[in-house]
Amino acid sequence: MTNSHQQSRNLSAYRGHIVSPIDGSRLNDIRDGLLVVDENGQIVFVGAESEFDKDAANLQDKIIRRLDFGKRLIMPGMVDTHLHLPQVTATGKSGEHLMNWLQRFIFPSEIRCRDAVYARKIAKWFFDEMACNGTTTGVVMTTVHKEATDIAFQIASERGLRVIMGKMMMNANAPPELTEELSASLSASHELCQKWHGADGGRLMYAFTPRFAPTSTSELLKECGKLWQESKGSYLHTHLAESQDEIDFVKGQYPSARSYVDVYHSFGLLGKNSVMAHSIHLDEQDIKLLRETDSSLAHCPSSNFFLKSGVFQYNRILKSGIRFGLGSDVAAGPQMSLFCVMKDANYMQPHDWLGPEELLYRATLGGARALALEARIGSLDAGKEADFIVVDPRRRTGIISDILDRSIDEILSALVFLGDDRIIDATFVRGRQLFSRENQESELVTA
Repeated sequence: MTNSHQQSRNLSAYRGHIVSPIDGSRLNDIRDGLLVVDENGQIVFVGAESEFDKDAANLQDKIIRRLDFGKRLIMPGMVDTHLHLPQVTATGKSGEHLMNWLQRFIFPSEIRCRDAVYARKIAKWFFDEMACNGTTTGVVMTTVHKEATDIAFQIASERGLRVIMGKMMMNANAPPELTEELSASLSASHELCQKWHGADGGRLMYAFTPRFAPTSTSELLKECGKLWQESKGSYLHTHLAESQDEIDFVKGQYPSARSYVDVYHSFGLLGKNSVMAHSIHLDEQDIKLLRETDSSLAHCPSSNFFLKSGVFQYNRILKSGIRFGLGSDVAAGPQMSLFCVMKDANYMQPHDWLGPEELLYRATLGGARALALEARIGSLDAGKEADFIVVDPRRRTGIISDILDRSIDEILSALVFLGDDRIIDATFVRGRQLFSRENQESELVTA
């Protein structure tokens, strides 16, 4: 049992089978569990319902709302460490490796976001997709358009999701419609950071977002590094060493640099709160430097699989101590569900088996630690913010009907290797319900 804030009022209580990671091999498994949340969206009790009845009687008369999920699972919300808002319309566009795929499918979809009406429509769609997939926190890249990014923050604020997001920065080797003037890119990013970073008590945070080295001049990377360092608590989000073509391009740009990692390091882009997406093709010196600078990685197995970019060095990175989480990388990742991404993370490793406990950890608490947010989210513990999902694996075809009566090992295996968006019954951020499968199905029937 965990318990805090004994003086809280107006509590909500959620009964169900609580499953929450402790680390990559251990988790809390509480059947007939109770999660109690205060009016500010903070967890005040997690434990067996019987313990609450016995030890927290002083809180009983403060509960104004009770929801009983029966045998269904109550789990931490998913933490997606890398995805692209404007690319949600390009999911499943196949037939190319990274650099050609960007030119053929992605840049055109991003250009469309210069239209504010379109940008608003896509942002609504994107954040609704996050909620129905059980993703409560996302590290999101937008486009180069300041207005579209501002709109995206507005919609995220309204929808209630937790996001770390930023305007894309590109001033080289991109279509003319997406190529910015340096000073305009920097000023727009700075202004958006000033407006949105830390909004709603830190639910919305800003990430300076140079797309990657190939679409950035050295001046942009240098000045972006300065902006990031000067903006306390903000994030730096970019791509690193995803494909061999990309790496070869960077070698031509920076012939004196030892590696791609060194390019970013030379411009002050590594450190705590930097999130390097993909990071597949790394050598020992690269890994050492990323660990020494306390940089984080976003492992995107579904995307790497889809674009045939290469295989992330999972156990090598794990042993190095580098913090990392999982990313769907929509739209190169063909689905937003992190349950599908967990499965692909195991399938992508040719020799190593990744267990369900480790994969669930990476999609929740491991992702939160990669973002330095583990004190607030990622697991269900008293004192943390109530970002959680209700999961019913029986909604997925191919999963046995009595799965919720089975051992936790069988349940986790079914979730990780068969789960997808269909198993999400409800999504909550700070105790506010953002998605209900029951309501969605009622709307579909009515329509």
